[in-house]
Amino acid sequence: QGVRIPALGSFDIISKRIEDGDEAVVVQWPTFRLSRNLVATHNLTDNKEYLPGHKELQPLKYAEVAAAAFVSWKKAESCVRETTSLISRCLGKGENIALVLRDVG
Repeated sequence: QGVRIPALGSFDIISKRIEDGDEAVVVQWPTFRLSRNLVATHNLTDNKEYLPGHKELQPLKYAEVAAAAFVSWKKAESCVRETTSLISRCLGKGENIALVLRDVG
């Protein structure tokens, strides 16, 4: 089940069945999808191909993030909000952005 970060987007695992002759392999990879409000605010292309379908995503658990990072719950939430704001400002200026994720996939 994927994870939704309010105002930023969602992370999920997408599976795709690939046929090779008589054999079929299911490949899974992590994906990230910007939230609708960021896509709409910055007039970004919304690629429907990468939608995770109608999966129900879990909201980000700030307490777990805070415990893993050894910070308070409020600090974890503040960092997510500040990161979202920074990404939005960069997108607004037409700058490229990259998210580096550890331990995903």
